[in-house]
Amino acid sequence: MSDGLWRGVVAPYRVLDPALYDAEALLATVFADVCAGLPDQRAAAGRLNPVLAGAVLRVEPVGGRWRIAVTDPVAAAATALALVAVTGGWRRLKRCVRCGRTFVDRTNGATRRGCADHPARRPPRPTG
Repeated sequence: MSDGLWRGVVAPYRVLDPALYDAEALLATVFADVCAGLPDQRAAAGRLNPVLAGAVLRVEPVGGRWRIAVTDPVAAAATALALVAVTGGWRRLKRCVRCGRTFVDRTNGATRRGCADHPARRPPRPTG
């Protein structure tokens, strides 16, 4: 496949959300090796590829639409991470600035700095 195939494609994060939540839950364990490879993107990809090699993907109809089905939860999570990497870049896989936990940044501008337990705090509004 050509690199240009994915250029300009934006990940459908709502569709990926179930698998991305699973991926985030597995980042500290199953995918710790992948995260340890960052910020070296080639190293991270090299560590994700063996997990992807075991994934069995199927296209199946669901309610008048089509979806990619991956029966193994780890393979589904790895597939979601791979889609994030090719559409949004590895920059979306981040470590929380407060606790160091790895998370997937699904915001439009990839500006999130904290994990789900440590969302950004809004500055207090001035009174008076």
